[in-house]
Order: sequence, then C-alpha cells, then structure tokens
Amino acid sequence: MSLGTGHARTLSVLVLSQLSEQLDRPMMAALSRELAPLERQGHHLVLERGELDPQASDAHTLLQVEQWLARRHWDLVVSTTMSPAVKVRQLDRAIPVLFRSADDPRSYCLVHSLRRPGTPTTGFTSALPGWGKMAEALHLAYPNIRGLALLVDGTEEAADPDCPGVAMPPCRPGPIPSDELPQALGSQQDDAGLRLAAHRAGLPLRYVRVCKAQDFARLSDWLHPGDGVLAPMSYLSYTHRQQLVPALQSLGLPVVYDSRYLLLAGGLMAVKGSTESPEQPRGIELARRILEGADPSRIPVQRPEGFEFIINLRAAQAMGLVPSKVALRTADQLWR
Repeated sequence: MSLGTGHARTLSVLVLSQLSEQLDRPMMAALSRELAPLERQGHHLVLERGELDPQASDAHTLLQVEQWLARRHWDLVVSTTMSPAVKVRQLDRAIPVLFRSADDPRSYCLVHSLRRPGTPTTGFTSALPGWGKMAEALHLAYPNIRGLALLVDGTEEAADPDCPGVAMPPCRPGPIPSDELPQALGSQQDDAGLRLAAHRAGLPLRYVRVCKAQDFARLSDWLHPGDGVLAPMSYLSYTHRQQLVPALQSLGLPVVYDSRYLLLAGGLMAVKGSTESPEQPRGIELARRILEGADPSRIPVQRPEGFEFIINLRAAQAMGLVPSKVALRTADQLWR
C-alpha cells in the first residue's frame, strides 16, 4: 500500500538474524537512518530485532520464526542471512522480505531471477559466479599446486512444492562421481568458469562432497598432497566454520574461500565480492522504497560491483605457506 500524505500509519519492521547483536549493529543503525524520513512524515515506526539461535535445528529455527511472525502484523521482514528468509517464505508467501546474504537466492527458490524476483522478496546478495577467479587466485599465490579440489556442500534443503528444482542424489561424502555432478553442483554455480581456469592452469580438477560437519575429519582421506582447495560459502562452511577452517589448515594445503566470515575464522585467503561500506550496507535502502509502496517482486536483487582478493598473512605464517610475490602485490588486502 502506498503511503499517502496526511495518512499517518504504523509501520512495523522485523529484523530476523542469526548473527550476533554486535555484528548487526551497523546494519540496524543504517536501517534506522534509512527509515527516519518516514517518521518525520508522521508515521509511527516499530523496528524490532529477532535474534535466532544459529545452532538450532531447521525445525526449531522454523518455530522461532513462526513465533516472531505471530507477534504482530509486519509490513516488512528484513533477514540478515538467507536461512531466516527461507523460513519466512515457508510460513508466509505474501509478506515482503528484504534479505542480505552471501547466498544466491535462486538456489533457495526465493526469486525467479535476480533482475525480476517475481516474488515479494528482494535484497542484496554478495554471491558472484567466482569459482574460476578463486582458482586463478589460488594458482597465482601457490603456483606449485598440482591439482584443484572443490568442496561441495551436499546437504539438501527441505522440498518446496512451488519450486522443486533438481532432485538431489543421496548425500555420500567423498569424491563425487561424474554422473552426479550436475545435480550435486546445481545450476547456479560457476562450474564452467572453474573448469576453464583449471584447464588454463593445466591442473586436474576434482570435486569432494561433505554431508555433515563430522565429515571434516575425513578430508585427509579425500584431498591429495599438492592439492589447492576451493571452499565456497555454503550452509555447512558457514555454520561450522570454526571446525572447517582448522580441519583444512591441519592438512597444510592452501585453501581459498569466498567469504570474509571464513577469513575471520582463520582462513588463508579469499576471493569475494567487493566490500561494502559499513555505514551503508547494500540493500538496506530498499526498505523505505518497499514501505512506501514499491513492489519488491519488481525490484532487482543487488550484487557487488566486483571482486577483491584478500590474503591472511597470519594464517599463511602459521601454516608455513608463503604466497608468491606476485600474489602479494596483486592482493587488495593483506591481513597482518
């Protein structure tokens, strides 16, 4: 509903987050600033933050989200990661949802396309088709690697009758058989770019699937000496990053991630979407547009404008892996 002049309304915004209050503080401040003009127009703004347990099961998280949604009529739900947005959509198909996530919303059937979502769901995703760039950066930093291995998250989302997608094969941890790759990788990932980068570097490419956090202890059985490892952001890698990063680093292999969260957990290096300003987190400016009556199903999902290459020198020193001089000159950031 469009906000007309002279018709003051109560506008209720719920922020659902699995992040800590400290991590959410810049985003909450930016959201308050963005919505302040609506208050100056005479509207009453209700802004609440609902903290969700990041370690809870899917069923318990769904229950938590359901309880928050039942508290009042919400004009907009803001989700700081993809999981709460998915849960909201399971419970309510109509409420406008604005997300900020490192995941591709198409992978969760939240939108039909990034250019035109087609559902009352939009926002910002830092996901870019960057597997090829990750492989190039890994080979640049460690030119002596003898192969590439991509870690694939084999966990399966609950079936959505409105968006069945591709039937996932049974999740068997370890090397992925070639006939299962199309289903295991999905259609939105950058496999073509990865294969091209591996071909150009003359490196064999393998795919290793993990199904649960306990599989991290078996990575030494599936990764070879001389491998360079690509560990993209996924449900498992994010939720269990404090277990995954040490498990990989104990193998002494160079690993490239695509998320700052994995670097903060001690990861070696990352190729990720360009960093946004903490004062102006991307996507938040859409909140006022939606509350003013814009149709979120017609608002394109925002993405980063490019990539940045980060090397964690502390991790490199601890692992005894010295990046090449050309990589050190090329990196956008060196964490010391």
